[in-house]
Amino acid sequence: MAKLVQIKDGTAGIIFPIQKAKITIGRDETNDICLNDSLVSAHHAVIEITVNQEMNGVYEYILQDLDSTNNTYVNDQLVNLHRLSEGDRVRIGTNNFSFDDSEDQRLDETAKLHKSWIPGVYYTKPKD
Repeated sequence: MAKLVQIKDGTAGIIFPIQKAKITIGRDETNDICLNDSLVSAHHAVIEITVNQEMNGVYEYILQDLDSTNNTYVNDQLVNLHRLSEGDRVRIGTNNFSFDDSEDQRLDETAKLHKSWIPGVYYTKPKD
C-alpha cells in the first residue's frame, strides 16, 4: 500500500500509510493525518484512492486541496487536484512529504489462503 513519508531536515520521519479509500489531512484532530501547524487549515486536503480498470486494476491516488487558506503543493507546483506518482513531494503548510507507491498495486489477483494443520492458522503460497 502507498504511504506519505514526512521529510524533516532532509531525512525521513513519520510514515503515514494510505490504507483507506479516503485520507483527510489538516490541523483538526478529526483528520486521519493531523498536522499541528498554524499554516495548515482545519481540513486542508484529502487523498482518495481510485481503481483504474483500464490499467488492470491499478490504484491511483488523487490529492485534492479543500480550498485551504495556504494551498497545497506537489513538486513545488500549486495544485487543486493532482494524481500522485511515485516520488512526488507534497507540501502542506510547513510540512513536506514524499509519496511512496513502490509496491505492486494491482487488484486483479487476490491471495488464496490455505489452512494449516494448526487450528486457526492460515498461510499463502508463493507464486509459481
